[in-house]
Amino acid sequence: MAKSKLSELTAATQVNKPDAMYLVQSGVSKQVNTSILFAGITDPTIKGNIVLGGTPQDMTSASTVNITTPITYLGVGSSQSTIAIPNGANGQVKVLLTTSTANGSFILNTNVANSANIIFSNVGDSATLLYTNNKWFMIGGTARVA
Repeated sequence: MAKSKLSELTAATQVNKPDAMYLVQSGVSKQVNTSILFAGITDPTIKGNIVLGGTPQDMTSASTVNITTPITYLGVGSSQSTIAIPNGANGQVKVLLTTSTANGSFILNTNVANSANIIFSNVGDSATLLYTNNKWFMIGGTARVA
């Protein structure tokens, strides 16, 4: 146990399950592991805005959608092109948004549920995708599904 003022301790940048924290409970000093501290949180309620962090991917030519950032901006050229998306992690959400177009389209048809084609051809076309059961499912948006 550190013998320093709390304000003098080095700040932790991440927390792992076996990490211990100092707790004063009813005037008694105790230690608690983070796995115990967070074990009771099963269905948290989030109030307010949800902000998807990270720098969005800008895709302006046929390639593969990045699944390491939550948002991809699509700049569609003047022809029809096919884009791909790799497997994600169960429960992962990915948002695609058409920000510009030169009268062409992007067609997403790799790893999409029901062998669907998701077509982005107009500014504002969007798709919110959820990865589950080894496929991406479109759960919202304005892009055309064919």
